[in-house]
Amino acid sequence: MRTLVKKPIIIFWIVLILITLVLLGSKGLQFGVDFSGGTSFQIILEQSVESEQLAQTASVISRRLDWSGSKDAKVTPSGSQYIIAQIAESDPDEINKLKSILLKQGNFEAVINGDVLFSGDEIKSIFKDPSKGYGIQSLGQRDSYYQWTLPFLLSPDAAQRFAEMTFHKCTPVGFGTEEEYDCEKTFFFIDRPHDAILLMDKVLYIEEKDVPTAPEVSADTIPIEDIFDQLTVPYYIVDTELTTEQLENITNDFTNYGKVIIPNTVSEVIKTQLEDIGYKVIVRDKPDDQTWIWTATGLKSIISITPGIANMDVPTIDSTRFQTFSQLTISGQSQSQEQAKDRLNNILLVLESGSLPIPIESISTESISPLLGKDFLRTSLWIGILALLTVAIVLFIRYKHLNLSLPILLTGASEILLLLGILSLINFRLDLAAVAGILATIGTGVDDNIIIIDELLRGKKKGDGQTQHQESLLKKIKKAFFIMFAAAATSAATMFPIVFFSLGLGKLIGFAVTILIGTAIGIFITRPVYAQIAKRIVSKMKH
Repeated sequence: MRTLVKKPIIIFWIVLILITLVLLGSKGLQFGVDFSGGTSFQIILEQSVESEQLAQTASVISRRLDWSGSKDAKVTPSGSQYIIAQIAESDPDEINKLKSILLKQGNFEAVINGDVLFSGDEIKSIFKDPSKGYGIQSLGQRDSYYQWTLPFLLSPDAAQRFAEMTFHKCTPVGFGTEEEYDCEKTFFFIDRPHDAILLMDKVLYIEEKDVPTAPEVSADTIPIEDIFDQLTVPYYIVDTELTTEQLENITNDFTNYGKVIIPNTVSEVIKTQLEDIGYKVIVRDKPDDQTWIWTATGLKSIISITPGIANMDVPTIDSTRFQTFSQLTISGQSQSQEQAKDRLNNILLVLESGSLPIPIESISTESISPLLGKDFLRTSLWIGILALLTVAIVLFIRYKHLNLSLPILLTGASEILLLLGILSLINFRLDLAAVAGILATIGTGVDDNIIIIDELLRGKKKGDGQTQHQESLLKKIKKAFFIMFAAAATSAATMFPIVFFSLGLGKLIGFAVTILIGTAIGIFITRPVYAQIAKRIVSKMKH
């Protein structure tokens, strides 16, 4: 027994079990909507759409709510204009963040002088590699600003267009040995207004006349008109009520727009005037941490182009030295690391999930109670234990050796324990599909252990009935593991597409994740442990 405990795989197994017990005791498990309840989002689209477009919208919403599959999101289209989404999340701050993300249609645009350089669908990939600049870093300044950076790859056509539109967009300034440049700025928007005019009161306009080039950072500013110049819609600066000329112009604009975005500081008189014309009034509150104009226009970042990007050392676009740049970055600054992380994650989520085919008009939420509760989990646990006991009894009857069947209970239980530990570590929420995957993992583990026993007990005979020299135990274990690896590869080939591509089977992600993790634990940890135990027992049996 002492020799067995000294085996590296046995030591590793025991250490992992101890770590898992500590992890489960301190962190515990998270549960999905079926077991712990959560929040229901009632989503109303701006207009009715065809079933295909509704399904596409539901798919984007699902990715935004639960991109990792860890929050047990269930998104269901209803009718032609409604979508119901349930998610295992009850924290009010997190729910508000999710609502804010969902309300963005997600149309990303990079703009210079009001012209679009490229859009979100022309971004082919996003680099999440810190060596390429991705992530958050401290700027080391007195006010401890943090910069977030998102590198990405443009399509060839978009890269060519970007190079041509930014060509020589820098002006030489100053004197000295090194030439300096004043370069034009690029503006990055998500949901830049196209179907709504902007209207703000004079008090707010004066307050925001000089706008910070980063939402929470006031060191560098630009005139607010520079942001207005990037829009394709009219804007108005008003007093306590509309002038006759403003009323006439805004009335004429209604034919082309139909919506108006205003701050909550605009007077009720003006709101009434706009509604009387027929406008849909969208009130955008001024956030505490940034200016209203950033929120109202969907502005995410302002970046000055560089002389190199602008090809300032190249005489003409036709020159052989003219360069196109496919790898670019979006960046911004925040006052805290947490704010920078939120900015980065929000823009990343919108870019990766894609834009909504149709905007969302409104979202209401309500808490939902668990359908099954913790009793179902306890019942499932007892079913798993009963299954292991039943198998152990059957194996004892088959092989007549209790020492071969009891380790199956031990390694099977440890396999489920390690699986739950990993699920806890990655904050994966247990839903009904995940529980089914855990029960299936128990069956797979027992089946693999039976393969090991059969191979170890099998002998080869000659045709005349004389027992020949049996294969070495090591060779038999290798043969058993070849069979198990083949079965595991089949399971992985089936489950990987569900996890990474969904393939319309999003509700089975919990099942697929638990099967994949359980299979990996079994093949690389618990099966080798059982093989060592069984090899020692069989070796003693033969002596």
